[in-house]
Amino acid sequence: MRTIRSQLLLGLLGGTLACTLVAGGAIYFKVLEESNELFDYQLRQMATTLPTTHAGLPARHQHGDPEEEVMIQVWDRSGRLGYVSTTAHVLPAAARPGYATLTGNDDTWRVYLAERGGDRVQVAQSVSAREELAARLALRSLLPFLVMLPILGVLIYAVVGRSLKPLTRLAQALGRRSPSDLQPLAERDEPPELRPVVAAMDDLLLRLDHALHSQRTFVADAAHELRTPLTALQLQLQLAERAGDDEQRAAAFTKLHQRLDRAIHLVQQLLTAARQEGGAGEAAQVPVNLLEVARACIGERYDQASAKNIDLGIVEAEADLDGPCLPGNADGLRILIGNLLDNALRYTAPGGRIDVTVAQTEREIVLQVADDGIGIAPAERNRVFDRFYRGAGHAEWGSGLGLSIVRSVANAHRATVALDDGPTGRGLLVTVRFSMPDKTVGAGSSIRR
Repeated sequence: MRTIRSQLLLGLLGGTLACTLVAGGAIYFKVLEESNELFDYQLRQMATTLPTTHAGLPARHQHGDPEEEVMIQVWDRSGRLGYVSTTAHVLPAAARPGYATLTGNDDTWRVYLAERGGDRVQVAQSVSAREELAARLALRSLLPFLVMLPILGVLIYAVVGRSLKPLTRLAQALGRRSPSDLQPLAERDEPPELRPVVAAMDDLLLRLDHALHSQRTFVADAAHELRTPLTALQLQLQLAERAGDDEQRAAAFTKLHQRLDRAIHLVQQLLTAARQEGGAGEAAQVPVNLLEVARACIGERYDQASAKNIDLGIVEAEADLDGPCLPGNADGLRILIGNLLDNALRYTAPGGRIDVTVAQTEREIVLQVADDGIGIAPAERNRVFDRFYRGAGHAEWGSGLGLSIVRSVANAHRATVALDDGPTGRGLLVTVRFSMPDKTVGAGSSIRR
């Protein structure tokens, strides 16, 4: 790819040359027009003032330059050609007195015919000679511009190089930075054209600093959270090894499996959280049927709900049999709904009820998950979206990442998440609102399973 300097140099020089050539063409046609008027006047003057007697006429009217050469012809009353200034060119008489253009002797001639006392005098001049004169005059006018082109190229090269120095300084300043130096660029007296680039670079550095800080915090929190279950696994394994009989050993291994399941769940949640915060939820924005995703998530957890005798189902609006579609990432939406259902199943007592609602209004699609479990205290509803935060007094185990992942996926889909009391005044109601830029075809019929 060509450098900016070479592109500017070629573009400016090319534009200057093109303008010069256009100016040369305009000069040529203007000179040709003016010279035609002048030479036509000279032809008329010669035709009306030259004597018609043979003795008074020159044998050859030639002044050295081709454009100044004219041919004189005289016809008497009988129509006989009585005189011609040169035998090299003989033209027929024009059809009527005045100006005319004739073709003969492999050339085009501009003639003027005058009738004087019964004689006819015709003076002719070559059109190509006139055009040659106009071309020479136009070239002489353009010659200074053509000579100045190399000088202009050197000046453009120098001016462009000097104008690009702020860009070079910016590149050098960025090149000298260490990978950990993400502070905004120092204020400089930059030209106005470069300020948007510096502002965008500062914004990018700030976003990178924020992303790296979040990543470092996440890694530190993850290391801290993993330390506890891994330590518990190690202790439980030691207890299993020290078991005195088969019954103690079986109980120890059962506890070991439980702790191992918790560790696996924590690692899976960590990987999911890292993936969503890394921008995976923003990829592959395609139309997704939210109702079908909710059905699939409920089907995957139907056995788990049945084991706890929990009534898990979908409550849909009556208006639509297909379900509302929204632009999004199917995997991300599946993770969002799955985490909401997992939390509801974990904190809902046996014999409870979990309702999933997918509805659509004119400008948004609303997903709601309602349960009649222990709920979340209003004072903690903002904090539960923080990573690894778990409310006090919860007997059920968890990773503290579920709602954090839900918010990350919602942010990637430009959705909002709200927590409220359940419809009966107990439990939790989670509402996720997806804004729709255009009206889509909406919801489905009531289904429970």
